[in-house]
Amino acid sequence: MITLSSDYGYKDPHRAILHGVLAQLAPELRVLDLAHGLQPGNLIETAFVVANSFASYPIGTVHLILTSELSGSGVYLAMEMEGQFFIAPDNGVLSILQSSRKAKSIHKIEIGEQTKSLFPGRDFLAKAAVHLAQGGAASILGKPLERIKQASLPKPNVDLARQRIQGHIIYVDNFGNLITNLSRKDLNEVLRSPSIEINLPRNRSLDRISSSYQDIGQDGVLALINSLGLLEIAYRDMRSQHINGASSLLGLNVMNEITINYE
Repeated sequence: MITLSSDYGYKDPHRAILHGVLAQLAPELRVLDLAHGLQPGNLIETAFVVANSFASYPIGTVHLILTSELSGSGVYLAMEMEGQFFIAPDNGVLSILQSSRKAKSIHKIEIGEQTKSLFPGRDFLAKAAVHLAQGGAASILGKPLERIKQASLPKPNVDLARQRIQGHIIYVDNFGNLITNLSRKDLNEVLRSPSIEINLPRNRSLDRISSSYQDIGQDGVLALINSLGLLEIAYRDMRSQHINGASSLLGLNVMNEITINYE
């Protein structure tokens, strides 16, 4: 199985071309779209979607990640991690995926006339993906690498002495919900506390963590632990990212800080 993630969108022909090339190379393989509506060049968004999706796929799945496809100084990588493979430019996205995991191996992809290609996914990365999906060795694609381009997400700051937790928004979903990097584990003390204050901009704060999106919330705004186990700020009557979405109502976006005080 091969999954595809990119910032191609669904209007332009690139996604359809890639599907066609893969169908010609290996019609027996299943090719699934993981995400193509990713914000152009947004590696944090791309890594978030892939990181929270790949564990649902079978061992041996190949994830072809083509956001900011022409970045990375023309170097392309094949990474094996947790029994699956990830193909991407050396632009930092694979280092974000590794932030809480350990790759088994990383190889430079050295097939194809890479410097001449304006569409690497079509011209040679599709072949690399098929090779791995059919059980081929990553070492055939190129030499192993120990260092790749680094990019990272901010880490939560859990200050037990001051009873204060700081996190960041790392993703805005299709409904405008604000997903943070604060996990249920980070919030252990907060969830047991009788008094909490989640500080938001525009002099707004929340004093509890709800259990569902149907909670009345405070002026419609609520915080909850979502299905991914992360703290999320949402608006009860959201319709889209731009219509009643928490992001537009609160003026918040990726990398904005969230602070929680508790007793």
